[in-house]
Amino acid sequence: MTSRHHKRISVFLILLAASVVLLPVVAAAEERITAAVDRAEISEEDQILLQITIEGSRGAEPTLPELPDFDVFSRGQSTQMSFVNGRMSSSVSYSYSLVPRRTGTFQIGSATVELDGEVHSSSPITVRVLAASEQPAESRDLFLSAKVSTLSAFVGQQIVYTWRFYRRVQIGNARVDSMEFDGFTVEDLGEVREFQTTVNGVQYMVSEIRRALFPQEVGNLVIPPSRLSCEVLVRSPRRRRSLIDDVFGSASRQTKVLRTKPIEIEVRPLPTAPPGFSGLVGDFTLEAGLSKQEIQVGESVTLRLTVKGSGNVQMIGQPALPALDEFKVYDDKPDGAVERSGATLSGFRSYRKALVPLEAGDLAVPPMSLTFFDPDAESFRTARTEELPLVVRPALGEEELRLTESVAPGTGKVAVRILADDILPPYRGLDAVSRRSQSSLDRALLLGGLLLPPLGFVGTLVAQRRRRRFALDSGLRRRRDALSRARKCLKRIESRSEGEDDAAASRLASRCLREYVGDKLDVEGSALTPTETEELLRSRGVDEEVVEETCRLLDRLEAAQYSSEKIEPRRLTTVLTPLLKNLDRQIRV
Repeated sequence: MTSRHHKRISVFLILLAASVVLLPVVAAAEERITAAVDRAEISEEDQILLQITIEGSRGAEPTLPELPDFDVFSRGQSTQMSFVNGRMSSSVSYSYSLVPRRTGTFQIGSATVELDGEVHSSSPITVRVLAASEQPAESRDLFLSAKVSTLSAFVGQQIVYTWRFYRRVQIGNARVDSMEFDGFTVEDLGEVREFQTTVNGVQYMVSEIRRALFPQEVGNLVIPPSRLSCEVLVRSPRRRRSLIDDVFGSASRQTKVLRTKPIEIEVRPLPTAPPGFSGLVGDFTLEAGLSKQEIQVGESVTLRLTVKGSGNVQMIGQPALPALDEFKVYDDKPDGAVERSGATLSGFRSYRKALVPLEAGDLAVPPMSLTFFDPDAESFRTARTEELPLVVRPALGEEELRLTESVAPGTGKVAVRILADDILPPYRGLDAVSRRSQSSLDRALLLGGLLLPPLGFVGTLVAQRRRRRFALDSGLRRRRDALSRARKCLKRIESRSEGEDDAAASRLASRCLREYVGDKLDVEGSALTPTETEELLRSRGVDEEVVEETCRLLDRLEAAQYSSEKIEPRRLTTVLTPLLKNLDRQIRV
């Protein structure tokens, strides 16, 4: 083969290599915006991660298509820069979480962006959302259940709604997105309960929420599905990077969305009510008593009426009193309480009356009654009290107040003898105001009396300015006291003994950190999620490393509440104390 042929082959190979290198660059230049998803097929419990990448511009933001079948949440953005053949190129990626609202096959339309006066579009993407696994819920790692005490009830009848979250894996950032009860009056039945249980031989950690529901409408009422989103923590063997990883270990996160099934309840009307119906639906009793069984004329006795039971106790009112013509009746302040920690909503309300008899003799308070509807018996019932006898005796004698006495009755002018005198006589001598020698104590008291008014005026002026400053800025006191309140919270964590309640210690530590951020930034801190906390801290100029450490700690604290991992309370304060100091130095208000 001649040298000319060798040269031609060499040139051909160079051109071929150049074309292979330049081909991706040309293709990329043609498509300025791209969209991609992490999965094209998911279950309704999962989420889709949508990533939109814009080439060649760091300032342009994409416009998302209409996504009526998904709830969309922003997951931030990232910037990439690269050098190809000595030329620098950049791109910006925007991430979104798409939470499906229903099952089916859906199309994610084209995202658009305007670059250099020209609108560019991404290619549409088809995804499929499948129903949750057909396997029994109890065989999965985490699942929800919701049930009610009855599916057929009367208007006003108490229905106990029990919502439970079962899990046997570590989770973080759990949030109940919706729990709606249209057509019902709702009362909480205690705080969230945490306990362990075994289902089909598998042990689960359970979080339980209970509500007392009182239907207000006749017909079929539907309790819609509730939804819980959480991040399943999967342990990874990555190298530990901080003190937080030393305490909690490192983990990656997978997002899950769980739903309960809708519940339909048939609500029936009450039968025709008898006269005097109190409006109470449930099981109630009426008690009455007198503070004394025997008094004298002029004294008073207290009549106490108590209505107690379970049901719509918030509707308890004063029972109708019979005619009490032999007494003067004076009302006293009622008292009562609602018990929410039991299996149902229960409570009592007491009414007190002061009765003053008008005459002596054997008197009585007539029986009283209370009519309510019993849903178990499906009929009206009446609770009655017994007659309350009262013996009223005549007064022993009248009280006399004699300060004077007549000494010469029967004459035109009555002589009076003074029996008592409670007014001191006037003092008319000049020596009452004569000057006395003043001691050092007297001079000090005089000087203090002279200085007290101006000092009081200055103190009042300072206090008024301070109050005015706090009034103009309602969050000033919260911001000022944020760190001291957080330190008090840390002391409560340290006071817990090891193993006493590790989940409660993690829950208290999480609340301590969230409420500190809320107090410092004048927002509601107890409901902050790690994502919201991250956005707030970044907006206030906190260093990226401190922001990441805070959010990572919130995730770990959330996971520790729902796992069997034992964490010593003192180790929690070891992590929280320096982090709070860093945040307090860096947050700019």
